Parts: sequence; structure tokens; C-alpha cells
Amino acid sequence: MIFYDIEEIIRKRGIENKYLLTVAVAERARQLSEQKGRYLVEDTTREKYISLALEEIAGGKVVFLKTGKPRETEVS
Repeated sequence: MIFYDIEEIIRKRGIENKYLLTVAVAERARQLSEQKGRYLVEDTTREKYISLALEEIAGGKVVFLKTGKPRETEVS
């Protein structure tokens, strides 16, 4: 199992927090599972989609942009 320094990835890639990183990794993993065989990293043997997505984001091969305005919630 490969361990990643999440704080370093957040800092290097300019991601606001670990929750946005989680959303980005989940979205990329979903894309990878739907497009089997189309990866941006060379050695994909025995790696799961989450690991591939995290490696692509950590390596700067995939960039996610935050779009739209945040949902507003009413507090009572």
C-alpha cells in the first residue's frame, strides 16, 4: 500500500482543504472506472482507481477547478 502526504498534496496543488481533495479524487476515480484503460500514469499494474486518481492529482497530471457558487443552507 502506498501512503501519500495529504497535507503536502494540498499545499503543492493549491487545494483549499482535505475535503475538496477528497471530492476531486473521488471524481477522478469515477472517471477512471468509466474509461478503463485510459490512464495518465505509466505503471498502472494492480493499482486501484483511488490510488491512480491520487497519484495523478499529486503529480499535477490532473487539475480540478472549483466551479459554481456554494450551496446556501438555512440555519434555524
